[in-house]
Amino acid sequence: MSQKNYHTDNKSFIIYKDWEECVDELSNEDAGKLFKALFDFASRGEELKLKDCVKFTFMFMKSALERDGKKWENVCKARSDAAKAKHAKEEISAKAAKATKATDKDKEKEKEKEKDKDKDNVYDKEKEKERHAPNNSRAKTFDIDEFEKFMRDYKPKLSSQKQDN
Repeated sequence: MSQKNYHTDNKSFIIYKDWEECVDELSNEDAGKLFKALFDFASRGEELKLKDCVKFTFMFMKSALERDGKKWENVCKARSDAAKAKHAKEEISAKAAKATKATDKDKEKEKEKEKDKDKDNVYDKEKEKERHAPNNSRAKTFDIDEFEKFMRDYKPKLSSQKQDN
């Protein structure tokens, strides 16, 4: 990644109020030259050839622009580092969440297996009971209504058989 250049990358520069006294001592023509020199330096890093009084004023303003530019570069670097650290932290968190999710899925699968084992156990116990029970494969289960109906139909048959004997 290329190093930022505060001369070309910044959209602005600061003009300080305490510069006003120095600028007031210049003629309007010299103040205009100073103002143009500030733009040339802040935008492109170029230094114009200036006369003594304007050159002296420009020199202390230039040092303030350089100081501000370096301060801005440090701010940009700190913000970039913070963004990288945040991104790395989010990436680690995402990986941890993914691992936790995978672990949770494994736990759910294990629980399902246990449930299936329990179901198989119940089924196996029922099979075992049927196997040891007396021969009830021929036995038919009735509900009470069916039983009563059967008895009503069967009783007349029984009484007619007794009479025949």
